Amino acid sequence: MNLVQRLRSTLGLSVGLFVALGVFVVYKGRQAPGVPAITADQVATALFIGLAIGALYALYATGIVVVYTTTGIFNFAQAAVAAFCAFLYWQFRVGWHWPAPFALCIVVLVIAPLIGLLLDRLIMRKLEGAPFVVQLLVTVGVMYFMLIATGQIWPPDASTPRRLPAFYGTKNVDLGPINLTYHRAIVLGVAVLVAIALRILFRSRLGVAMRAVVDNRSLAALTGAKPDVVSAAAWSIGSVLAAIAGIMIAPEIGLDPANLNSVLVVAFAAAVIGQLKSLPWALAGALFLGVSRQFLVTFLKFGGDWTFARDGVAPVVLLLAVLALPQSRLEVGRITRNLKPIERTSKVWESALGGVVLFVLFLTLSGGWLHFGLWDPGSWNQIALNRANEALAVAFIGMSLVPLTGWAGQLNFAPLAFAGWGAFLHLRFVSNGDRETVSVWWLLLIGVLSAPLGAAVAMVASRLRGLYLALASIAFTELMARLFFPHPSTGFRGFNTFVPFDVFGWGLVTRRQLMMLLVAILGLAMVALTILRESRYGRRWIALNNSEAAAATLGIGVASTKVIVYAVSAAMAGVGGALYGTAFGTVDATRTFTLELSIPIVLLMAIGGMAYPVAALFTTFQFIFRALEERLEQAGAPGWIVKILEFLRVFGPGLGAIGMVVNQRGAAFETGRQNARYLPWRRDAKEEFAATKAKAREPDIGQLGLSAPFTPTDLVAIERRLGVTDELAIGVRHGVA
Repeated sequence: MNLVQRLRSTLGLSVGLFVALGVFVVYKGRQAPGVPAITADQVATALFIGLAIGALYALYATGIVVVYTTTGIFNFAQAAVAAFCAFLYWQFRVGWHWPAPFALCIVVLVIAPLIGLLLDRLIMRKLEGAPFVVQLLVTVGVMYFMLIATGQIWPPDASTPRRLPAFYGTKNVDLGPINLTYHRAIVLGVAVLVAIALRILFRSRLGVAMRAVVDNRSLAALTGAKPDVVSAAAWSIGSVLAAIAGIMIAPEIGLDPANLNSVLVVAFAAAVIGQLKSLPWALAGALFLGVSRQFLVTFLKFGGDWTFARDGVAPVVLLLAVLALPQSRLEVGRITRNLKPIERTSKVWESALGGVVLFVLFLTLSGGWLHFGLWDPGSWNQIALNRANEALAVAFIGMSLVPLTGWAGQLNFAPLAFAGWGAFLHLRFVSNGDRETVSVWWLLLIGVLSAPLGAAVAMVASRLRGLYLALASIAFTELMARLFFPHPSTGFRGFNTFVPFDVFGWGLVTRRQLMMLLVAILGLAMVALTILRESRYGRRWIALNNSEAAAATLGIGVASTKVIVYAVSAAMAGVGGALYGTAFGTVDATRTFTLELSIPIVLLMAIGGMAYPVAALFTTFQFIFRALEERLEQAGAPGWIVKILEFLRVFGPGLGAIGMVVNQRGAAFETGRQNARYLPWRRDAKEEFAATKAKAREPDIGQLGLSAPFTPTDLVAIERRLGVTDELAIGVRHGVA
């Protein structure tokens, strides 16, 4: 490919755009007043500080590379393990005043390996052969659970914030132009030693066995390797590296779960620079990120509009690193043992009936029209209505993942980034001015204007698949949250007021009226998705998920199909963002449309069943449980019941995602399969249940009369199992016709 062709490619355009953006940023940063001169001393100082910070990033990145290289699972929970171990070290060292060496040994050499062993034994081994989306979301669930657990065990204390002291305090080494603290010198030394040790490990017999196990577990076992031991060793080493990283970085960025987890994007960027398999390149990438960020802070100054520019370094590098990877090949389909050959989907009239039932249910419950004898719930107050509106808007945003991830298989962690764009459009084109209400038909325009953003993201990421596509969506979310939404020109800094809607001139100014509008829109979206699934585009998206190679062979344009499904998903999420802003009335986008709040939506959609529109209702469970807690407290219910509900509300997304190791299809699928037979019109479900029950009663062929006597009925069942299909001949021959 010549230079002109490369520049015309998606990758060339993307890299060129970001290089131009980098040149512009450097130019603007050097033009601002008060910019320090570039001197040798300044460069040396920034270099050493950047290398020390980069070494901390390297400890995270090497742990991710080790686990991925040796198990094939990308560990999203690396930073969460680091945060938990850092807090545990603080508890031993500061809270209980243990000697630092003893506390360090207990955390790093005992507890961290034990965490890795438990993760491997209880969760990760069960993911063998699971789809990539399930593997990834389970580790995200572990991350979510551990971060929440860390925050619950060590709740924040504003009066006396926790601080983890640096090693040797403020003592430093005089290096001429700079004074390098002992702590940062130790960090540099540990990073180099870890890199050398891991290099030696991967060249050893254990390292070869680790790589062999991830390539082919069964074949490696035949050559004498012990896959279970190798897997346990990999997760233990990864946890040890996470503990070291968390303990060493906490004195630099503060002892806070969110801060410690925010390093994850930087670690992802460094690991991707090493293509998730090269430790030296991952180390080099981490050092580059640390140095570049420090140089940006030291030598560039920005006005009030871009004071946050340094926060965009990691997501920009992550996106560039992902785009620079070699183009992945088209994937063929894989055998999935838990799928039915033919799966009945909801019909349009069934989705419409479900929408009507949902509308009537919300109408009667919110109005207090139901009385349960012993308990009269009454009508919903303003607090309950506000939470219901927020929950329904989040459900609509979650539903945007159905065509993109559930059908087309494109894992996306950016639903709130697209939603934030829709809220921005709503704020700029609809809410500005002196209007008291705006027509609900404006939502269609917001959806149309949001679709191009999704199409643009798809054109950049169309060459990516699987893990790299998920990382690209994370980078995009971080770019929007850290560079676009905080900029003053967006109007998102601080709280912004969204005006309510009207339908044919009828203003929906009360919270209950808005809630019923949201329910109606949610029901219509379910019907529209049901129609779309059976359309030509819906079938193409499902074919893309099953096998991109087969889809391309049949003449389906893979790239164009991805662009269309991304546009549809972005349009839905954009409308959801406008509804979300209206439901709140005022929204601070810099705290709302973030990666941290996107993750629970993705997890809850996966728990419900990403391929089913009804799964969007699972995103509302936290709001429902919060309302139940308040109602039960007001009714004087026992405290332990309220505590159970609080536990489920807080830990539910993480526990549910971890539970996907058992139920990969989601709760909506399992609930429908178990209960469809109770619907009067589902005769097929009744017959299927009866056949399954009859098959369960048939004797096992392996018994062969050893534990149960042969009878004519048993022989009929055995011949039926063996594939004899002439039922009448079987019955006559055995006298059971």
